[in-house]
Amino acid sequence: MMVILYDGECSFCSAVVQFVLKRDCREFFHFASIQSEAGRGLLREHGVDEPELDTMYLLEDEQLHERSTAALRVARRLPFYSLPAGLALCLPRIIRDWCYDLTARHRHRLLQEGNCLVPTEKQKMRFLDREER
Repeated sequence: MMVILYDGECSFCSAVVQFVLKRDCREFFHFASIQSEAGRGLLREHGVDEPELDTMYLLEDEQLHERSTAALRVARRLPFYSLPAGLALCLPRIIRDWCYDLTARHRHRLLQEGNCLVPTEKQKMRFLDREER
């Protein structure tokens, strides 16, 4: 199981989750917000006691990825994004993370309007923090 951990109070981050939900036909991914008990518990289990809200995390095969590596590893599992994401992963992490950090720093300005996610019943089962919602 792969779990995307994201800032549940960020419209841009919610839009990213919606983007993944729509394209993840094989249902690779599950989700939990960083603010939830489920999300914090997973992060603590993997050595992150104080998660950064501007960081996306991906738990994949018991390995925790963050920032650009997490985002690109997610994209590699989505149709039409696999090749470009794989090529981008070949770039040095310092360059990838610089681009990621620039986007993360301005994420609240990129999408200011509320982007409320209303998952279907089937999609709800993919949210590890569904009981907390």
